[in-house]
Amino acid sequence: MSVDTYLKGKNLRSYSALSKDDVDLFVSSRLVGWAKQVRLDLGRFFIWPRLGVSVEPIHRHAPGAT
Repeated sequence: MSVDTYLKGKNLRSYSALSKDDVDLFVSSRLVGWAKQVRLDLGRFFIWPRLGVSVEPIHRHAPGAT
């Protein structure tokens, strides 16, 4: 997984946007085509924010499924 928090000047047209609360997540269109469900978990552990992302593939042999 790749994470980039600096988006100024980046071309995001090839990504699909998912949003929850104040968090915007840009996901590869290819991943969206392989996913049945993308789940975002937002939380806090003491003072640290936590972000979890889980992807359910459309079928067991979908590319990238493990």
